Amino acid sequence: MKLKEVLLATHSFEAIKAFYGSLLDLQVVEKSSSRLSFQVGESVLAFQESSHMENEFYHIAVTIPTNKFIEAKQWVIDRGISLISRPQEDEFFFENWNATALYFYDPDHNLVEFIAHHTLDNAVTEAFGPNSLLHISEIGLPVDDVPEVSRIITETFQLDPWGGAGQKFAPLGNVEGSFIVIDKQRPWFPDDRLPAVFNTSVLFEGPYSARLSLHNGLYELRST
Repeated sequence: MKLKEVLLATHSFEAIKAFYGSLLDLQVVEKSSSRLSFQVGESVLAFQESSHMENEFYHIAVTIPTNKFIEAKQWVIDRGISLISRPQEDEFFFENWNATALYFYDPDHNLVEFIAHHTLDNAVTEAFGPNSLLHISEIGLPVDDVPEVSRIITETFQLDPWGGAGQKFAPLGNVEGSFIVIDKQRPWFPDDRLPAVFNTSVLFEGPYSARLSLHNGLYELRST
């Protein structure tokens, strides 16, 4: 499963443009008065301005080369971006995924993750930079009923759970790309904020072409 485009709402349009376009130096692939799209490796991260948003936030993860985590961490710090930390820890190893991750906020306080999956053969020799952001690999989908929504998504798109699906937290897809279906009463790691449902549109490459609308149209998922 590959996430081709993720469209999120933003209430900080100009700040988002500066953060992703200037600070992270991502290529702008679409720009209008109310919409921005950035190239993130093989994926596109898009933002639609919304005047109705206030404290909403999303969780997305971006895959980086397996051998570049330390460089990635320094690259983020060098740009004046503060890492999210727990007591004496700002990098996190997930044994069941064999992956290492760091987290930070963008101007909308979205929970952004850079993750190195050590099972993937994607090591590079070049110094870490914007081109080292390989693709969007996760998008969070907070819901009321994780098992039920997981069932609907897996049946609609012929996806599989992976990496520890449960009653409150269920990654659907694979190591290349996944929906993180999470209970709205289960805090996000590592900043412990409670998730909530906000407008999210995802175009992805999956095993089966289909379209699905969830949460009264707030989630729009489409596979090719």
